[in-house]
Amino acid sequence: MLRYWLWPLHRPTVPMLTIEFDALDYLADQRFAAAHYLLDGDETRGWKVHRDGNLALELGPGYRLLQTHQCGICSTDLARHFLPFPLPQVIGHEVIATDDEGRRYVVEINASHEARGVASDCAFCRAGLATHCPERLVLGIHDLPGGFGPWLLAPVKSCLVIPDNVPDSAAVLVEPFAAALHGVRKIAPRDKDCIAVLGPRRLGMLVVAALAGVRTREQRAGRDFGIAAIARDPALLPMASSFGATQTHHLSPDAPALADQSFDVVVDTTGNPDGLTTAVRLARREVHLKSTHGQPACGLEHLTELVVDELSLEPFPAQQPQADSGLWQRLATGERLRVAWLASQAPPKWLEGLADVQCGSAVDLAEHYAGLSDGLPRADVAVVDSSSQADAAIRPQSGSEIALVRPRGAVLVHPDANVLDSVLLQAVVGRGLRLTSSRCGDFRAALDLLASDSELRRIGERLVTHHFAANELKEAFEVAGSRACVKAVVTHGNGGSE
Repeated sequence: MLRYWLWPLHRPTVPMLTIEFDALDYLADQRFAAAHYLLDGDETRGWKVHRDGNLALELGPGYRLLQTHQCGICSTDLARHFLPFPLPQVIGHEVIATDDEGRRYVVEINASHEARGVASDCAFCRAGLATHCPERLVLGIHDLPGGFGPWLLAPVKSCLVIPDNVPDSAAVLVEPFAAALHGVRKIAPRDKDCIAVLGPRRLGMLVVAALAGVRTREQRAGRDFGIAAIARDPALLPMASSFGATQTHHLSPDAPALADQSFDVVVDTTGNPDGLTTAVRLARREVHLKSTHGQPACGLEHLTELVVDELSLEPFPAQQPQADSGLWQRLATGERLRVAWLASQAPPKWLEGLADVQCGSAVDLAEHYAGLSDGLPRADVAVVDSSSQADAAIRPQSGSEIALVRPRGAVLVHPDANVLDSVLLQAVVGRGLRLTSSRCGDFRAALDLLASDSELRRIGERLVTHHFAANELKEAFEVAGSRACVKAVVTHGNGGSE
């Protein structure tokens, strides 16, 4: 059912739109249920979203109405019921949408002040951290109806036109491909490294492709690194080789076991809590976490939120580092590093020369930093000595998404920490392993790379194994969660081009 009206107001040059449609809501018990939606408003005055006759959401200005063409299903969608955001919701965020003239767009998913083009005094948007704006909604994940419905409201500055030479099959993968590129850039592979991708299926296969693209560039400069694909499903390994993996490994009781610390960096894209345990065992220098499954892993409760905030877990130095060491330079956002000291051990004297140190509980320190008027209202770093403190540094208060540590900051684990309950923290303290994370990437960079590389433009042809109509969403999710499916895409009946 779809109804579409233009209601003239006092200013007929700026008509208000009213759209009615039926869509499938995702529920907390993992079912889908039909709901009737009415969207009423415009870009300049904002929107009201009604569900089954009740006001469900009221939005300010800066949202553009687009018609959905395609939407991919990812691991985050399959784990949506674990995430700390309200349900029911129309979910889906890997979107191709069209305007009333048939132009195709990809839509960056974070509806921040910057993305909406509205004035604000938001410290995060001003600091170049708009994707971490604490007041943002997230398309198909946090409140904002997503791409499994026939219409969506997209932040006006987040709608990027798809180049004509990029087919739908590749364009529908721009969101995860941008995230893959972002992760590869954060890893920054070194000469002679071997980078392993654990779980090369939906996102993981795109990480392999992004690594291969970076490897080609590095080879031109006389540097090189290896790319290993590690999977439980042997059928994925030939595909990983076709995407650029230089070696493949089958994780199976019948296959030879991989030795501990076999790879310099392991990228965990499994979407499974057990995957992180394997990644920690196999990584020599760094584990890069891309999974947002919303479940506890390695003795920590808030690793999904760690990925959302793009935090790192690293060892606190046992001795005084150089003042210009990479860690402190990388983390400081102002003249002095802000350190929230949660550990029971006293801060070392040398730290006072490098940082503004505040001691206390995570809840009290989060309140302290929230009251600061200069810079981001967060700590740059938290120092912890237990897994419970690490969780508290990520999310100090139950039911609140406000963090103690700023986006892209770090949680440092004290050398004398009690880490017996976490193999991850044991590795951080015992052998200096780093856990890094990344989330959304630069859509424009992803589009530019796809437009310039004819081989990359074929990624959808090779990765997408199943297609479904929008009214087959329940079946689509069942198949997408099965081993038979690598990537599933849902298509609405409103045009678009291959």
